[in-house]
Amino acid sequence: MVFLGYIHSFRALAILFIVAGHAIDFFTWPQDSADIERLLRIVMSNGSVLFVFIAGYLFQHLAVKYQHKKYFINKLKNVIVPYLLVSIPAIVVFVFFMTRETVWPGFYDNAPWQQVIYFYLTGFHLAPLWFIPMISLFYLIAPLLVYADKTRYFYWLLPIAIIVSCFVSRGLPLQSFVHFFSVYMLGMYCSHFKVQLNDKLSQKQVLVTLALFILGCVLYEFYMMAGTMTYVNYIQKIAMSAFFVGLLYRLGEKTNYKLIHTIANASFGVFFIHSYVLTASKMACEKLFGAKVAGSLLLYPILTLSILLICVAIIVAMQKLLGTRSRYLVGS
Repeated sequence: MVFLGYIHSFRALAILFIVAGHAIDFFTWPQDSADIERLLRIVMSNGSVLFVFIAGYLFQHLAVKYQHKKYFINKLKNVIVPYLLVSIPAIVVFVFFMTRETVWPGFYDNAPWQQVIYFYLTGFHLAPLWFIPMISLFYLIAPLLVYADKTRYFYWLLPIAIIVSCFVSRGLPLQSFVHFFSVYMLGMYCSHFKVQLNDKLSQKQVLVTLALFILGCVLYEFYMMAGTMTYVNYIQKIAMSAFFVGLLYRLGEKTNYKLIHTIANASFGVFFIHSYVLTASKMACEKLFGAKVAGSLLLYPILTLSILLICVAIIVAMQKLLGTRSRYLVGS
């Protein structure tokens, strides 16, 4: 199977967006920085779209050697088991010691064992972990997707799927599955036709056009819309996915740095643990300074890169300590 270096580099970039999106909430943003905060949320948040695109891309790329039993056992070991284990501290805290604001009304009227089940089924116990119940639905329909990839008309449905995604927002796992289906499908499409598409997407004029379109989406959402997780943001991140594929394919060996490969290899593990590291860092700063740190364009990138590199260091240490067994704990 051909190694896709540009997609491997994209994994490092995608996890940077995930960490950066969550790092915004580390700070308290003064009133005079409200526009900066909003702009950061528009550009850096919703990095899950990039992650799902890559998942679809790699799924189609590897579909040629797809085997039902092997595929499901691999996902069980490398995704579901780490999810179950990494979730334990957060679930213990939010079932027995604190309440979670993001759950629905009446959640805490249920018995503790039911709360545990609901947390596992929704991923609401920790900010990024809603992703796992949602992506698990893609694993369940993998045989259908392998079959659909071989049919003639499957990708003709892509424009309709994108329109559906614009009207169906994120929510509980099934709703999020519907929302993200189009970008997973887009990833599959870009992989299926990579021979034809990569040369086109990597052309300078196409990259400039995509960059201008992304900028237009950012400005439109900033000035014309309320909120930051709108359908325009989803379209922006879809365009960003295509842009990064073209850019990284064009750069080729120029992205062949050890640090990028290390971050990419640890990306799924970073996804699992970065919320814990961010929360611990936030609590430490609040204890040290007596309040949340005020956000700024100087501190924000420093914090984002620091959290990312700390998480990577933790994952690398666990890999050296536990070897391949580290996958059972953090998925990397």
